[in-house]
Amino acid sequence: MKNFITKPFWLLLIVIFLIWERGAAGLNSLILPSIGESYQALKEIAVSGILVESFIITLRRTLIAYGAAVLAGIILALLLHRFSLLQRTFRPLITIIQATPPVVWVSLAVVWFGVADDLTPIFLIFTVSLPVIFVNIFQGLEEMNTDLIEMAKAYSTPRLRILKEIYLPSLLPALVSALSVAFAFAWKSSVFAEFIASSSGIGYQLSRANSMMATDRLFAWTIVLVLFMLFVEYYLLEKLKAHVSRWKND
Repeated sequence: MKNFITKPFWLLLIVIFLIWERGAAGLNSLILPSIGESYQALKEIAVSGILVESFIITLRRTLIAYGAAVLAGIILALLLHRFSLLQRTFRPLITIIQATPPVVWVSLAVVWFGVADDLTPIFLIFTVSLPVIFVNIFQGLEEMNTDLIEMAKAYSTPRLRILKEIYLPSLLPALVSALSVAFAFAWKSSVFAEFIASSSGIGYQLSRANSMMATDRLFAWTIVLVLFMLFVEYYLLEKLKAHVSRWKND
């Protein structure tokens, strides 16, 4: 968090709040609610219990699909790096999946699964996150120092030691980057899928607020989403990066 909470950031935040409050003063709250109105809406959804309930639902779906995508992406990267035939067969398919807009996948999910509470969001999160994990890990494997690996094998170095002292340190930066980018994609995809085709979660609450023209609630839910991503990016992932850095130095 040290790199995040700096004076320029707080100054920028104050400027944004001033512009927001100034703009809200001259507009109908239906178009742009004030900071006070947004806070009041946030307080209402928190007191009612909807905030915690919806947040847990969205987080659960995100973690299930994200975890599956991380595992599948790493395994795929290792297999395609090891076997050139698999690489020539499946690499273009992963590119196609990555290039297809999320709105296409969520539309197909609705056709295949209907408006399913869990299946549609989990399918979209997995499909969007998988290529991100795969590409980063695969690139890390491709850029690895093969001469060092061959030298270690020539000296009959145990495979476990090669994995721990060559593979892992080389792949960790790519893995951390993949985890960071993929989680951002996963979180946004979960909310998007819930907005389109679910009856629970934060995305569904955004959809309800939108249909009721409750702009203050739209802003309140947006604040929740942004604060959570800031917590993940600048606290959890920073701790992970620091831990990885200490492990590499040791």
